[in-house]
Amino acid sequence: MADSNTLGESATLALPIKSLVKRAPLFIDAGVTVAQAAHAMQAARVGSILIGSEPPGIVTDRDLRGRVLAANLGPDTAITRVMSHPLVTIDSDAPAFAALRLMLEENIHHLPVTEDRNIIGVISATDLLLLQRRNPLYLRSVIEEWDPTTVGVNYADEIGKLVETLDSTGLAAIHISKLVSSLNDALVKRLVVLAAERLGPAPTPFAWIVFGSEGRLEQTLLTDQDNGLIFQDDSAAAREYFAALAKQVVNTLIGAGFPPCAGGFMATRWCKPLASWRELFTRWIRLPEPQALLDAAIFFDFRPVAGTLELEELEEIITTAKSEKLFLSHLARGALDFHPPLGFFNRLRSDNGQLDLKKGAITPIVSLARLAALAAGSRERSTLERLEVAKATGRFLGFEEATALAEIFPMIFQLRLRAQLSARAAKVEIDHSIRLSDLTALERSHLKQALVIIQRVQKAMRTLWQLDRLA
Repeated sequence: MADSNTLGESATLALPIKSLVKRAPLFIDAGVTVAQAAHAMQAARVGSILIGSEPPGIVTDRDLRGRVLAANLGPDTAITRVMSHPLVTIDSDAPAFAALRLMLEENIHHLPVTEDRNIIGVISATDLLLLQRRNPLYLRSVIEEWDPTTVGVNYADEIGKLVETLDSTGLAAIHISKLVSSLNDALVKRLVVLAAERLGPAPTPFAWIVFGSEGRLEQTLLTDQDNGLIFQDDSAAAREYFAALAKQVVNTLIGAGFPPCAGGFMATRWCKPLASWRELFTRWIRLPEPQALLDAAIFFDFRPVAGTLELEELEEIITTAKSEKLFLSHLARGALDFHPPLGFFNRLRSDNGQLDLKKGAITPIVSLARLAALAAGSRERSTLERLEVAKATGRFLGFEEATALAEIFPMIFQLRLRAQLSARAAKVEIDHSIRLSDLTALERSHLKQALVIIQRVQKAMRTLWQLDRLA
């Protein structure tokens, strides 16, 4: 059980971000110099100042160090030359954890807070750090400063402790997963930069992609790697360079606590020029053979996290799937191959008292949501966002079915995280199963109802789309 001090510090993660605003925003005219802005910040004892330009900008103490002093600019430099704009802002009613995630994703340390489109204040990373003893922003700062010889050390343990703390606050597992995924993104970006520093400049633009639960922003405790590498122009030099980069990053991730993928879905194997990826994506859709369907289900959740190569071409190919009825039908049948563990009279069916939540509940929902999004031509990644698409479009999933799945998914996700944290505390292998004896009677009842809903949706889809008639 979490101690009262932890709960007192951490419960604020669910509070609206406006509760952290301590003072009115400090603005300065756009025509001032760097020296005048620095004097104003010093007088007000703040780490940032808003610039009254159109649109507004912001300058922080980090900007003064990095963009002025480090760049050998003088005190008479125009403030507009070093400010950041347009502003990244957050609504005052958003919860504190949303501000955490935004700061992590944008790699910023000051965040203006808006109310009715007006800026009412600025919160800093320090404000959020004070909420908890274990905070994602602290771990992000550690990642940014890690030395190549120590990067990855204790990362898995730090993530585990962070997830425990966030869970103790009552923060939903589905929200915890987004914060953890943002941190994992930051780690990968750091490792790619370090690898490129050792290898020298890349011979052609590239993108490091993640997929699976990381691609959907649904990873909590560290699981096996699912990543790939895409580079623009093919050549012998490019293949040699990116093979070396992939090897360095993958091996360092293993050292950080990310186990290698048993199926080999890692950049050390999936390192190809953009033209090859285009060919693969197109073939998977047009020739929906069993292996192609498996690969599509994995890679179509991809998300770029490092590098500068634009992947719009691949996005466009994926959106063409909405017109490929044979592909969608076969993908749908594959989604129905994952059966909820229910026996006669809808009794929970376990294996020695354990039930695999990923295989029997999470994967069926993830697969159905992915199918609905592809059928609608949507490129949403997360399962809940895809179910929102399904509710709005009615493609493959009706409004009621999508609503029901969206309601039960966070509960199942929460049960799995709790079981994983228990396994971590007991220092046993962490997997996706739960022990039914650890559930209360009410939890078992809710779980059974959720599995019945999944089964009902699957049966409805099988009948509606006549999937049993597919060759």
